[in-house]
Amino acid sequence: MIFIDSREGLSGDMLLAAMIGLLDDSVRTRTTDLLGLVSQRRGIMFQIMEIEEDCEKGLGISYTQREAPQRDASYDECFDRLGEIEKELDSNSAVGKKILANIFEAEAEAHKLPARDVHLHEIGRAQAMMNIAGIGFVSALLSKEGDEEYVCSTITTGRGVVVVSHGAIRIPAPASAFLLRGLKNEQGSSPGERATPTGIAAVKTLIGRQSDDVPDGFSRRSIGFGTKRFGGRLGRTTLYRV
Repeated sequence: MIFIDSREGLSGDMLLAAMIGLLDDSVRTRTTDLLGLVSQRRGIMFQIMEIEEDCEKGLGISYTQREAPQRDASYDECFDRLGEIEKELDSNSAVGKKILANIFEAEAEAHKLPARDVHLHEIGRAQAMMNIAGIGFVSALLSKEGDEEYVCSTITTGRGVVVVSHGAIRIPAPASAFLLRGLKNEQGSSPGERATPTGIAAVKTLIGRQSDDVPDGFSRRSIGFGTKRFGGRLGRTTLYRV
């Protein structure tokens, strides 16, 4: 079992970093090298960094844009981009496509449009596509090592207002709110967006149930750090491998 503690944050990059941290060292090196190569072909630099805060060590992912950001992407463009990345990763996982489909369904409901008429802004860009494909790719690697069930804690969404391509919107954003239906969640005490649509869609795709009981006797613990602080602490997703 892999337990996802999302009470201090949940985003595509934090979840991917934490999943990479669960891999054995040799597999982790090959995986990060491949993600870096595939990112480079898209004009972005992928870096995975070791981070330590309050005596806790983990990983963080950074993307540096070398070219102008891609414009908004249509339904077909997003799935084509995702498929190209998965092909270069040699990934046969269905997880990435399910995550993207969940995002489109939520955005379609939020905008009251058919899913095929929706265009994605930030999520349609190369960085987000790399995170989505990477989560699918690494989940398959972890499954080969015997980890098949994913369990997630209550999701902390954050509170207040976030500024996106559409302007300032309340947290959780409409698409996030639709994705959260059926999932235990709470706002928490700190302002800011703690859970992003990509992170929520990934959890919705991966998990079979939710629980706030952190497992005892775990074999490995991994932290994926973000870049924003909430209540003075870096946002983070913590994984426990049982």
